[in-house]
Amino acid sequence: MDTYTSQPTPLAGLTGRRVLGADGIGAATLPFDGGRIATGRSAGACLDAGDLLVLPGIVDIHGDAFERAVMPRPGVSFPYQAALFDVDRQLLAHGITTELHGVTLSWEGGLRGEAYALRMFDALERQRPFFGASHFVHLRFESYHLTGIDTALDWMASGKVKLLAINDHLPGMARRLGDELKVVQYADRAECDSDTFRSRLRQASQHAAEVPAAMARLIAGARAAGLPVASHDDPDRATRQHYHRQGCAIAEFPLTVETAQMARQLGNDTVFGAPNVMRGGSHTGAPDATEMVSAGLCTVLASDYYYPAPLQAAFHLARLGVASLPAAWDLVSRNPARAAGLRDRGTLAPGLRADAILVDDSVPGFPRVCATIVGGVLRHATQGFGLAAPQPARAAA
Repeated sequence: MDTYTSQPTPLAGLTGRRVLGADGIGAATLPFDGGRIATGRSAGACLDAGDLLVLPGIVDIHGDAFERAVMPRPGVSFPYQAALFDVDRQLLAHGITTELHGVTLSWEGGLRGEAYALRMFDALERQRPFFGASHFVHLRFESYHLTGIDTALDWMASGKVKLLAINDHLPGMARRLGDELKVVQYADRAECDSDTFRSRLRQASQHAAEVPAAMARLIAGARAAGLPVASHDDPDRATRQHYHRQGCAIAEFPLTVETAQMARQLGNDTVFGAPNVMRGGSHTGAPDATEMVSAGLCTVLASDYYYPAPLQAAFHLARLGVASLPAAWDLVSRNPARAAGLRDRGTLAPGLRADAILVDDSVPGFPRVCATIVGGVLRHATQGFGLAAPQPARAAA
């Protein structure tokens, strides 16, 4: 059942026998007040989670699966408002209470061009009253798109962006220009023909010497706006050190173990894909995310291109014995919230947002979200829940 209404009624609190708190999983009661977790006695009856696991809502620092809702087939696009409404329901069903959508601004154009990004910003603003989850933009800026620098700076200064990531996919695309099938795929996404796509790539590549200074300017603009900054697909230690010196404290999908090691030595967060964990490895030959978690080289898992992945990956890591469930859950909630500068969420603690999910983990390997609470409001539920009489706050024990 979908519990959304245009005027949702806040819950007075949440109680359960298996709540993940600062000291682990145990019985706890969480009073809500003004969309946050409070202290003292709840103002009314609390939703009773019973034996379901109560976990902090997932904070997804990088997800671009919305692109499939907007353009489900190459060259076939749909309005953002309807697409994002569907995406919002997917997020809630998979326990994601905060999503940072990976919106790309690239020299490619089409789906990853300025016009589509503007549609995204407009739709997010229009749909905000109808969303259940919290939606933000993670701007993925392609480094060779020099004509887009001022646009990106304006977006960041105006508050449209929550996180900036520097991407550099042009060299990899250039190496595939002889693969006609791949070029057609690129061109379809860019809404042009193959020859036009090749022309755009070659034109962008002519300005390679200007890229470092342009990226330094963009990063400085992000930092001035108070935004966290990531570099994407760092290929080596030198690249990570370079971006770290400029204030990029997040290494997003480092391409080698040595790069991830350098990032952690520098105190940077390291982001890997939750689908990588689920699949038992990367589909692009990047480091195995499960091994990175085991080695202490992964601090954040993101949905990347598949919204169900963070929930499933955390439980998979716990089932394998790679990490305890609380430690695995930090990778999809507490740590990404901290990395993204969202200090008001990520754990179930007094003063923080009342973002929580109720999970049925009775079938090994198949956790299912039964309810999702965002800002103290029940936004998604697959079953009915009883109410418990008003109770004093009680931490997990």
